[in-house]
Amino acid sequence: MASPPQVVEDQARLLEDALNVVRQQTQLMRRCLESPGKLMDALKCSSTLVSELRTSSLGPKTLWVRLQHQGHSREREMRTQERKELQLLVGSNLVRLSQLVDLDVYKNTILQPLLEQVVQCRDVLAQEYLLEVITQVFPDEYHLHTLDQFLAAVSRLNPHVNMKVIVIAMMDRLSAYAARESESSSGVDREKSEQEAVTKLLEATRLNKESKAVDSQPESTPVPESSESNGNPSSTETNGASSDAKPKEENEDSLSVAPTEVETQSTAETVNKDVTNDKPNAVPDSIKLYEIFFDQVMHLVASQRLSVQDTLALLVSLVNLALKVHPDRLDYVDQVLDYASDRKNILNLLLTPITSYASIFTALSLPTYIPLLQLQIYPTRRAVAGEVARTLQSNSTKISTVASLEGVLEVLKVLIKEGSQNPANYAGVQRKSLETEETIEEQGWLSRIVHLIHSDDNDTQFKLLQITKAAYSEGNERAREHYDDNWESQISALFKFMHSTLSTMYTRVSGSAEHCLRLFVACGQIADQTNFEEVSYEFFAQAFTIYEESISDSRAQFQAVCVIASALHETRNFNKENYDTLITKCALHGSKLLKKPDQCRAVFLASHLWWAVPIAARGETDEKNLYRDGKRVLECLQRALRVADACMDTAVSVELFVEILNRYVYYFEQENEAVTTKYLNGLIELIHSNLQGNQDSATITEPRKHFERTLENITSRNYEGVVTAAAP
Repeated sequence: MASPPQVVEDQARLLEDALNVVRQQTQLMRRCLESPGKLMDALKCSSTLVSELRTSSLGPKTLWVRLQHQGHSREREMRTQERKELQLLVGSNLVRLSQLVDLDVYKNTILQPLLEQVVQCRDVLAQEYLLEVITQVFPDEYHLHTLDQFLAAVSRLNPHVNMKVIVIAMMDRLSAYAARESESSSGVDREKSEQEAVTKLLEATRLNKESKAVDSQPESTPVPESSESNGNPSSTETNGASSDAKPKEENEDSLSVAPTEVETQSTAETVNKDVTNDKPNAVPDSIKLYEIFFDQVMHLVASQRLSVQDTLALLVSLVNLALKVHPDRLDYVDQVLDYASDRKNILNLLLTPITSYASIFTALSLPTYIPLLQLQIYPTRRAVAGEVARTLQSNSTKISTVASLEGVLEVLKVLIKEGSQNPANYAGVQRKSLETEETIEEQGWLSRIVHLIHSDDNDTQFKLLQITKAAYSEGNERAREHYDDNWESQISALFKFMHSTLSTMYTRVSGSAEHCLRLFVACGQIADQTNFEEVSYEFFAQAFTIYEESISDSRAQFQAVCVIASALHETRNFNKENYDTLITKCALHGSKLLKKPDQCRAVFLASHLWWAVPIAARGETDEKNLYRDGKRVLECLQRALRVADACMDTAVSVELFVEILNRYVYYFEQENEAVTTKYLNGLIELIHSNLQGNQDSATITEPRKHFERTLENITSRNYEGVVTAAAP
């Protein structure tokens, strides 16, 4: 008969009683620990607390259930805090307990009653928390010698408990313990032992295949014997005594147990174990740690029908355990890989051997590693290949044998041959669009790995290079630098697209005329640099059209003429006729500006269009093939002088004269034969006369200083025949 539900007040009172009991026992135990000679009293307090939790109404089940909030919403936060407090007290008492007992007391007195309490408490939260505390607080050595009791209790937990997390936590704890104890072994010794283990594993695999081939010839019963395995997989790897006892049909959800082939390899390894494992192991040989956990993993997968992700998480921890506890037993890792051959996503499982073994070639030498990798989807194979490439380069690992190179190339095949596969009728522009920073980086890996191929034997080195060349030759288009055959048509299409887009922007977006003009000029420059003369001419012509139709502000007109002139001065691929048409048009627009100063400056700036100079940024040094016409330069300068002389403001006119004088000096320095000392002396005398006629004007000060600085520059260059002094 079920007891009637308790009211909220009774639940609160019981919870307070529980907290008082735990606090009281904790205080008593602390006092006993602080007093000398009170160790047994502390143990009695701990025993009383454990007994109270097990036998009274404050047992784990009632305790955790009552901690759940069932009262008013205003008390939710208080209940939650009390629950955390009680959980912390229970955990802290177990920590104290772990510090008081030795292995014998823990194994014979403490652990079994504690596990019984956990099993009897069917609350999921309580079982998960208590087992987590037991796993974390007690020493590693204790877990090694009580592993069978712990796992037996795990198998009896509430079916809703996440047993995977508990088993993984224990495996990771023992793996870390084994890794700490074996840190003293050098990398050279590890690599040597791995090479010996690989040799023996491959030999055992070969012998096993030969024996199976012989056994399959006579008409007899199949090799795998039908054993009685009713959901309880036998540990065949322990001593190699019954290597055929594990059936592949054990799992109903397409999980394949390690085959008899790998078990036979395990037998072969066990026979030679004394030869390879001379160093003392952190885990005693009497404790078959890997076999115990392998059976436990098989049992969990079979009984709880774990998902692919959960199964792989268990296998990753199992591989890590085998690598840390038995680094020389490659057959253990191979067994897990073979078991996982039907899984869909085993990236972590495949990466663990690569990052754990001292030599990456040890993992690649495992008989089932590469076959398992080849069964995976493209992203998994690509990730593993990337890790292999990065590991080789970061460690500068030399590839010196044919077997090692073949293993590496087999893994890298996904980067060499597959990648972004394109249909046969794909155009080049579509193929190029598939290139990303990642694919470019991958091709860099392949290129750098070639430099890691080295053998002291010339014949072997030649053979290694031949193998590499044959493998790399299978790469698709993205594996080599190339230009698409129809690149000209593609660029032409791109320029048409830009012209259409800018034209649409110009016609439909109000106020965008100046911006569109600059963009047309920029596109014209790019088209000229790529040798598309006609396209470039069209872009500049469109820029002039926008100038004539939409640029009306005088200042904007001056800036537009300067932009066009600067861009035309850097062009190199126009023929003489087209270039003359464009630069004459530019100079003509400059001469028609509204304001005289703008006209003057636009005209003498346009003079540079008839005097090209090498552009250092492009690596140009030869001046012979550049377009130059000294007479047209002089014409522009003379026209600029006439415009400047027509200005009514004397200060503005003198400033323009000085600026034109600087252009004369520039062309005289450039050895323009049309610009002689006659023009320099005449202009200097003209400026002197204007300054003397307006000495009292305050606005003439800045042009006078500019002129004086220009004369100092001319004097410092010691030009022959140039007179800088004013006439008497």
